[in-house]
Amino acid sequence: MKINSFQYYLREASKNVFSNGWMSIASIFTVIASLLVFGLFLVLSVNMNHIAGQLEGDYEIVVVVDESYDVAARDAMGETLRSLTNVSEVTLNQKETRLEEWKVKFGEDAVLLDGYEENNPLRDWYKVRLLDLSLADETAKELEAVPGVAKLIRNQDTIDKLVNMTGYLGSISVWVMIFLTIASVFIISNTIKLTVYARRKEINIMKFVGATDWFIRWPFIIEGIIIGLFGAVVTYILVSCGYQGILGMLSGLNISFVTFKPFGDLAFSLAGTFLLMGVVLGGLGSLMSVRKHLKV
Repeated sequence: MKINSFQYYLREASKNVFSNGWMSIASIFTVIASLLVFGLFLVLSVNMNHIAGQLEGDYEIVVVVDESYDVAARDAMGETLRSLTNVSEVTLNQKETRLEEWKVKFGEDAVLLDGYEENNPLRDWYKVRLLDLSLADETAKELEAVPGVAKLIRNQDTIDKLVNMTGYLGSISVWVMIFLTIASVFIISNTIKLTVYARRKEINIMKFVGATDWFIRWPFIIEGIIIGLFGAVVTYILVSCGYQGILGMLSGLNISFVTFKPFGDLAFSLAGTFLLMGVVLGGLGSLMSVRKHLKV
């Protein structure tokens, strides 16, 4: 594409965007609505994956030691746990330490626990972290088979539910975006149709003097791309302001057990996604319209 030709296409496309007035505005708002909904599901999905990753990283299986085991047997049991294939870390939590922790939690009522030092009702346990969480069930069976294991304490159901919810969000995002893409392409296509119809005589003349179909198509395609880019830029501004506002509100609530992705980690990918989707929506809508209505 020559520079002079591109300047002509861009000039004609820009003129068409403004000459179509309300239809161009309607197309831009349709793109914004589509990308806003898609952006909402995208941000939710990314953060759900992020939270799931945090919980998975902190996931531990608690192995309770049989109360009949002495220190030597307990330590030997710890070495057996560490030798298992899918185990990455094994940490001993002694019952004496846990009793002291309970006293701290009780605060002024810690006197209620006096006297339990000699006859501690708590048990020693090991906190076991895994290399691969997808093998958690198999590893749990191996842990249960280790001599001296009284019981296991695990919270795999919460992890599974969170991962399933993330999958559902991803699937919903895809179907919502497909529906909104069809709606956006339809409206942008109708906008371009107006331009094609209004310039049908000019197009006929251009074809009679030898203009190629693509020479005629490009201004309309670029017009659609401009509409898509306008929508993408506005959507990015709205999503970035909204997301940072929500992060600020959540930080004031002091929610520490989970953290959300900082906007800086999402900014580049969101901008690229919105711009790409805007160009695709606008260009596809224009191409469909011109393909059907070029022969006037």
